[in-house]
Amino acid sequence: MARTKHPELTRAALVDAARRVLRTHGATLSLEAVAQEAGVSKGGLLHHYPSKERLLQALAHALIEQFHSLLQAAHAKELALHGDAPGAWLRAYIELSFVVDEEVDALTVALAPLSVLPELLRGLQEAQRFLITDAEADGLPAGRAHAIRLACDGLWAGRSSGLPDLDDLQRAALKEELLSWTRR
Repeated sequence: MARTKHPELTRAALVDAARRVLRTHGATLSLEAVAQEAGVSKGGLLHHYPSKERLLQALAHALIEQFHSLLQAAHAKELALHGDAPGAWLRAYIELSFVVDEEVDALTVALAPLSVLPELLRGLQEAQRFLITDAEADGLPAGRAHAIRLACDGLWAGRSSGLPDLDDLQRAALKEELLSWTRR
C-alpha cells in the first residue's frame, strides 16, 4: 500500500486486512500478518494502531458500524412496507438477528477477548448505546422493547458462545413470537 495523504483510508485498509487475517487465522492474528496482508510495514501499521488491542478495537467498532448500517437499511425497508407503526425498528432488529452470518459470528468470537479489558468494553458499550435508545423510541412499552431486543441478543450470543442452538422450527417459532410482540 502506497503512503497516502488520507490516513482514514489507510486505517480502513488496515482494519479490512485485520478482518481477512482474523477470518483465516482466527484469534492467533499477528500484527505482522496484518501488515503483510495490507501491504505495509509493521511500523506503518503501528503508526496507525499502536497495539494489537487497538487494531482489534477498531475492527470491533467497524463491525458495530456495519451492523448499524444494515439495521438502518432494514428499518427503512420496514417503514416503506408497513409505515411508521410502533415496533418498526424492533421488527427490523428481529429480522437481522435471525440472519446467520458465519463471517460475523467468527469475527465476534475472535474479538471476544476484548471483553475482559474494561476500557475497551466501555467504548464498545457506548458505541452500541443506540440499541437501547432506538428500542425505547420505537413506540412500544420499554419493558417489551427490551425483552425483544435481549431475546434477539441472547439468540445471537448463544450461537457465538457454543450454547445449544435452536433448530429451524424452533427458530421460526421464536421469530414469529417476537414479531407478534411488536404488533400488540
